[in-house]
Amino acid sequence: MKTQIRMITGKILQYLNHLQDNDFIAEVITSKPLTELCDIINTLLRSKDEEVVSLACLFIRDLIQLNRDHPSCKEFAEKYPQSSIVKTVEQLLFSTSHFIRRHAIYTLGKTCSYNSVGALNRAFIELRDTDPLMLPWLIGEMRWLGAENPWELVESMMASSSFMTRWAVLENLEYSYRDVQDELYERVCQYLERLRQDLNTYVRQETEYKYQLLRFRSEMDKLPKADRKKRRRALEHEYNPSLHFSSISSAFTYHLSTKGLEQYSVDELEAFVTDMARVR
Repeated sequence: MKTQIRMITGKILQYLNHLQDNDFIAEVITSKPLTELCDIINTLLRSKDEEVVSLACLFIRDLIQLNRDHPSCKEFAEKYPQSSIVKTVEQLLFSTSHFIRRHAIYTLGKTCSYNSVGALNRAFIELRDTDPLMLPWLIGEMRWLGAENPWELVESMMASSSFMTRWAVLENLEYSYRDVQDELYERVCQYLERLRQDLNTYVRQETEYKYQLLRFRSEMDKLPKADRKKRRRALEHEYNPSLHFSSISSAFTYHLSTKGLEQYSVDELEAFVTDMARVR
């Protein structure tokens, strides 16, 4: 029994070498009854080892997304929303590890765990001012799952005393609109207008760039091609700031990873931003 469990565990952890191999996934799924298989996956998810959790989440996502036509995998996919695995992944939203939280958010979204919106909402309340880098991921997946209150969450971010949380709003605004009469365009403009007056310089600078870019995109179809390119170059030269939230997020996440750190404080993040601004 223990030997078989070790074998299945090993296969799941080796899945990176068998990406999107339906036969490999089916072999794992059919090797144990569903309840026992869930127990094995839950053990991996609760390991607190970020690499192990990452591989287990990857296996879960591909199992749900790629194997709905295989009889055994189809049964697993159908029962997955009510499975203990979903509850375990929801618990990982509150892990002390920034990276494990990210795996959990992404997995709940990509496995269409619609009933997990409540857990994601609770995670937002906890993470709003403690892990601002996670907020774009969190709200993005909540939108994907059809959450009814994404703009309420954005409004909550706007009210934060942390400039990093307010800065993250720029990543959560949807810039895909049909035309300037679109309600979405008006809503985005309203948020940008408010953020242009933000107390923090970095927030104001990137907001101004996004605002000018939005205006340009709404007008560019009316411009001759040559003027369009000229206007875009001038806009980039005048407004494109040296620091963007997305670049800060990537650089700081890389910093955490290379230092072997799994969590951070907002003070450390803000100090990192100040250091980056000095060298730009």
